[in-house]
Amino acid sequence: MSPTDTKPDYPESDNGFFINTGIHSGWLKTPAGDIYDIRKLEPREVTDPRSGEIATIWGGYATARDRDLAAKDAILQAEFKKSGERPSEYFSAESKDIPLYITLRHRPGKGYSDIGSFWNARGRFTILARDLEGKRGLRFAGNVLEWKSSAALEIERAGQSSPEQADDTAPDATAARQGASARARKGRDKAPTADA
Repeated sequence: MSPTDTKPDYPESDNGFFINTGIHSGWLKTPAGDIYDIRKLEPREVTDPRSGEIATIWGGYATARDRDLAAKDAILQAEFKKSGERPSEYFSAESKDIPLYITLRHRPGKGYSDIGSFWNARGRFTILARDLEGKRGLRFAGNVLEWKSSAALEIERAGQSSPEQADDTAPDATAARQGASARARKGRDKAPTADA
């Protein structure tokens, strides 16, 4: 199935990343709209050096459908093979990411079971995927997001706090309860109509 086909019954294929069960191939779509075919994700057991725990990770290469982007990605891969260097704005010194290689690691979170990384000529991306274990013909499905550093995430979280709470005062719980009660009464007082 390609992203240009008619929309299937399941919503997961619309989320930017999916892998078919059985063959473990699929495609991903970056937030910029670039589509990559994933040849095959293969499981591999790795040992965590800190705890000695054995875990299964999934990995595989992706190829851009757009020829110009594929050419830029090939240049990125060639430069990486020569130097082995990763951009410091995207990676820490101990990182082992490889251009165009997706690695999914089991890290359960809110709404996902696996988290992955993908690096191409345009930048780095984070993949949040769910292990569907063959439901609806899919093994994995999820979202592809722009990668953000820890510092950028902290700034974003700080910016999302409300301006009223910025001066470290506690929110007015009584006012919040009164507002919620008023909204609930307003909804109950409204009589249903045939148009509704």
